[in-house]
Amino acid sequence: MKFKEMNLKPFILEALDEIGFVEATPVQEKVFETIKRKQNVIVESATGSGKTHAFLIPIFNMIDENQHQVQAVIMAPTRELAMQLFDNARQIAKHANIDIRLYIGGNNKEDEIRRLNNSQPQIVVGTVGRIHDLAKKENALKIYQASNFVIDEADMVFEEKDFLEVDQVLGLITGTPKFWLFSATINKGLRSFMNKYLDGTDEVILEEKELTKDAIEHIFIPTKAKDKQVVLMELLGIIKPYLALIFVNTKEAVTIVSQYLAENGIKVAPISGDLDDRTRKQTIKRIQDKQYQYIVATDIASRGIDLPGVSHVINFELPKDATFYVHRTGRTARYDATGVAYALYDYDDEKYVEALRSKGLKVHFRKIVDGELVPTKLAKPVGAEKKKAEIDAIHAKHPLPKKVKPGYKKKRMEVINKEIRQKRREHIEEIYRKKAQNENRKSR
Repeated sequence: MKFKEMNLKPFILEALDEIGFVEATPVQEKVFETIKRKQNVIVESATGSGKTHAFLIPIFNMIDENQHQVQAVIMAPTRELAMQLFDNARQIAKHANIDIRLYIGGNNKEDEIRRLNNSQPQIVVGTVGRIHDLAKKENALKIYQASNFVIDEADMVFEEKDFLEVDQVLGLITGTPKFWLFSATINKGLRSFMNKYLDGTDEVILEEKELTKDAIEHIFIPTKAKDKQVVLMELLGIIKPYLALIFVNTKEAVTIVSQYLAENGIKVAPISGDLDDRTRKQTIKRIQDKQYQYIVATDIASRGIDLPGVSHVINFELPKDATFYVHRTGRTARYDATGVAYALYDYDDEKYVEALRSKGLKVHFRKIVDGELVPTKLAKPVGAEKKKAEIDAIHAKHPLPKKVKPGYKKKRMEVINKEIRQKRREHIEEIYRKKAQNENRKSR
C-alpha cells in the first residue's frame, strides 16, 4: 500500500516523500491496521524490515500539535539507538511544529530539568535509565498522561535491572496507554511484561516466515581443542570482508579479543559499554567513515549503530539465547545485499546448533585446513553422557545448604566452574596424549 493512500497528515507525507518512501513495508502495513483497531502491538520483526517507521508514522499521525504535554514515550536500550530514533522522528516532524526531546546519558541533566520545569515535550525519546531518572527520581518529566508507549528492541530492554526501572516508570502513568513493543525475539522478560500490562489483548505480528534471509550464508566452524582466538585469526586470513562485525557476549571479551587482534596486526574497533561518550562517538564516526574493516562488539553495544555495508558477521561466541543468533546475523545482507555469517563452536554447542537447524536454519559446516575452508560435518562430542555425569558429580560434591550466607552461592559456583574447567583440560590433554600415542605407533 502506498503512503498516499493511508490518510496521513500532510507534513508526514511531505517528509516521507523527501526521503523517498513511497510504499509501506509489510510490517508497517500490519502495524497500521492493528492501531486502527486500537490494540496493543507486539511486533517480532527482523532487522531492516522498516519497524522504526512502523511506529513513528502512526504516532505522528495521532499527535495533537496544540496539546503541549507528553503524548508519546519511546524507550530504547542504548544511546545510539535512541539517537537514531530521535533523528528519524525529527525528520518526520521537519514540516510540523512538534516538540520532540532526546533524553540519554551523557547529556546535562540539570539543563534538561530546568527546561522541563518551563515546558514539557510532546514526544519523548530516550534510554530507560535517563527517562527513569527524570520521570521517577526527579519528577521533572511528566509522562502520566502519555497515550502511546513504545519500547524498541524490547528483548534487550528487559534485563532484570531495566525491567524494574520500566515497571517504575509505567507506574507513573494514570491512563491506559497503548503499548507498542518491537523486538527481534520474545524472551522471558518480555513475556513477563506482556502478562502484567497487556491483559491478553496484545497481537503478535510476525514479519517474516523464514528464520533468516536466503541472502545470508551460514557457516559453522568447529574449534575443538584449539584456542578460539587462533581460529579467528586463521579465519580472518581467509575471508576478505568489506566490513566484519565480530560478536562476543561480554564487554570483557570485547577487550580481550580486540587486544589479541591488534597485537596480531589487525586494525579493529572495539565497541562496549566501557567506552566513554567521546571515545564511543569518535569510534562510530570512524567506522562510518570506513576507517575500520573489523569491529568487535556485544549485542547491546551494537544495537542502534548504523553500520552500512556489513559483509560478514562472525560469532566468536554464540549468544546464550539461540534466537539472538538471528538478530546478530541480520546485520548483514541488508538492502538486497548478500552476506556471510560465521560461527565458531565447540563440542558443547552441539545441541545449540541442532536447535537452530531444527528451526530451519541452513547451515554449512567447514573446517580450516592449510589456510582454506573445507567441508566437514557437525562435530559431535565424544562421551557426552560421561561428561554430564562428571559435571553432576561436581555439583553434588558442593551441596547447597538450606540457609546460606550472603555471597555463598556466587563463591560456590566459582569453585564448581573452576573444577569443571579443570576436568575439560584433563579431557583435552587425554585427547592429545592418545593422538601422540597413535602417531608414535604409525612411525614405528
